[in-house]
Amino acid sequence: MEQKKLLLLFFCLCFYSVMISASEELNLVRPTRRLLPLPQKTETLSETYFFFDNFSLVTLGDIDDKGLEMFFKEFGPFSIGKDHQKKLIIATIDSLDAYPDLLELEQNVPADKEGYFLEVTNDKITIIGREKIGTYWGLKTLSQLIDDINGTKVAVGARITDYPLLRYRGIQDDISRGPITKLEYLKKIVTTISALKMNVLSLYMELHVLEGVGKPGEVFTVAEFEELVEFAKDYHVEIIPSIQTFGHNLIFLQIPEYQKFANSPGSTSVQLDPTNPEIYEFLDEVIGRYAAVSPSQYMHINCDEVWELSQGKSGAWANEIGGISEVFLEHLLKVIAIVNKHGKTAMYWNDMPLNHKEIIPRLPKDSVVVNWHYMESASIPNRLKPFQEAGLRQWGAPGLSNWQMFFPAYNHSFYNVKDYAYQLTRHNGEGILVTTWDDDGETLFGPNWFGVIISSEAAWRGGKTDFSSLKRRFGDVVLGSSGKEVSSLIQLFADVTNYTSINYWKAPNSNFNADPFSDLDLYNIGERSQILIDAEKQAQALLEKIQPTKNQFMIETLPFVALKMGVFGRKLQMTQNVIQLVNEAAETNNKDLLLKAKNEIDTFIPLIDEVEKEFAKLWLIENKPYFLDTVKSRYDKFRSILVQRSKVLEYFAYSDIAVLDVYEMGFPKISQ
Repeated sequence: MEQKKLLLLFFCLCFYSVMISASEELNLVRPTRRLLPLPQKTETLSETYFFFDNFSLVTLGDIDDKGLEMFFKEFGPFSIGKDHQKKLIIATIDSLDAYPDLLELEQNVPADKEGYFLEVTNDKITIIGREKIGTYWGLKTLSQLIDDINGTKVAVGARITDYPLLRYRGIQDDISRGPITKLEYLKKIVTTISALKMNVLSLYMELHVLEGVGKPGEVFTVAEFEELVEFAKDYHVEIIPSIQTFGHNLIFLQIPEYQKFANSPGSTSVQLDPTNPEIYEFLDEVIGRYAAVSPSQYMHINCDEVWELSQGKSGAWANEIGGISEVFLEHLLKVIAIVNKHGKTAMYWNDMPLNHKEIIPRLPKDSVVVNWHYMESASIPNRLKPFQEAGLRQWGAPGLSNWQMFFPAYNHSFYNVKDYAYQLTRHNGEGILVTTWDDDGETLFGPNWFGVIISSEAAWRGGKTDFSSLKRRFGDVVLGSSGKEVSSLIQLFADVTNYTSINYWKAPNSNFNADPFSDLDLYNIGERSQILIDAEKQAQALLEKIQPTKNQFMIETLPFVALKMGVFGRKLQMTQNVIQLVNEAAETNNKDLLLKAKNEIDTFIPLIDEVEKEFAKLWLIENKPYFLDTVKSRYDKFRSILVQRSKVLEYFAYSDIAVLDVYEMGFPKISQ
């Protein structure tokens, strides 16, 4: 008997020592440093830890069973029994009468339908949601409070009162101008944004990617859309179809069958012809097709940047009915009526009404203005006020500034998203839709993941967020890795992104494959080359230290970003060297310098192959094969340009030409 007592004492001491060491480790990571998005109110309960060893599960009311199932799948299996002193209690506020001990906590549950109260003590975890959705968000927060200590799951003590400041919190994925995101990758986006308490994913679709319009393999089908919708329901993510119904339809209008719908036939028209009644029959059909499988109350009809209004058939019609603003409004109202016919609420962009403010009072009150703006923050209130004063429903739409970039310009877009979220809370905004665009058709989604993190906290907290804290928590919370290294990597890329651009028309992606010898633009930014080359080395060193224990997919494109930046730096270096050598050769008539220039080009060419190979691999992880060949043709063209330039240099190096001329050799001349 004495031996048994000693064994029991030994076991208790061992278990106690495990708990003490666990407590000491957990004490290093406060709740406010491990949550994303940060709750509205968080109180740390010092030296308080719930060990998931043996406990009872108590569920009351209409809780989110699927959310609880996800929680158990992620952290279980657990030893759950009856009448244990330790309890995990999940309830909705209307069920508290069945458990009187919880009634005193009712006052802590926010009035918002998505609100919840979460408390973690040594012997009890309590989650009370205002409604079912609140219990789901409470479980997502609890997930971030848990660590694995010596094989036992442990939650750090906290008392949290939480609710969102914006009702709709969304991300838009452009699946029209190149990348058509694979269904499986879209599901990954759904699960990830849900874990971050975002509840909207909108798919931007120009008409050529709709089923029944584009070719098989080049469309996002109704069946794919329906499967995504059904998948997203369990994650409380609303899938909003976004169909472009006016401008931005260049590819669609080049399809022979639909050229009759062009506003300016026989040209590169991008706008539908609002004078053609068949347009509205067609839009009725395609809108109905996606509306039928969409439980969302919303249908985004876009109608942005319709700059062709004064031209072609719409221009002639404008002269008859009182101007282009009347043409736009009449078309908009017709499409809104179609959307309403299918039982949906129409959403549309704000830019055309802002350019024609006289139509704002005539916009329907039951539709939603989606107010986009990607530049400075100071003008956001003035963009929101006209619609607010007209009594219109309104969402905001900042952007991640990812378009045409190696990596999003987060030093700018963080403030665009943050400040938009803040202003929306001051101007009765209902939601936020953070946009990603694929203007040039070769933008990968992967570098946007940190932007999703930004969007999550900005939307939930109404713009109350911090750039440095987000970068660190991206590593600590989302990746389960070193926040310090992840933060340094994100900041490095954000800083260096500025060195890859000349202007909008000469953006990073186009600069990468542009002829470096057609003008002096790339030559003139040659001093940036070493910054980019050094950034690649720094990024590689940081990536070696970052070892994610979860969500590895969020950083799988970052080695490619580093590679492309480094190779672009070497391109700038090569460009300067070649142009200087050619100019010096012409000045001194030294043909040996031409062979040195040729060697510079020949040495660089294999680097293009390396970038293209990695890009293609990542593309096929995210997207359907469609359009990949188009992007690869840009790499092929770049290679061909360099090969041809190399041959030209070789020709002049061995030719009998007495006097070398820079222009005759096809290179730009630099001033002395």
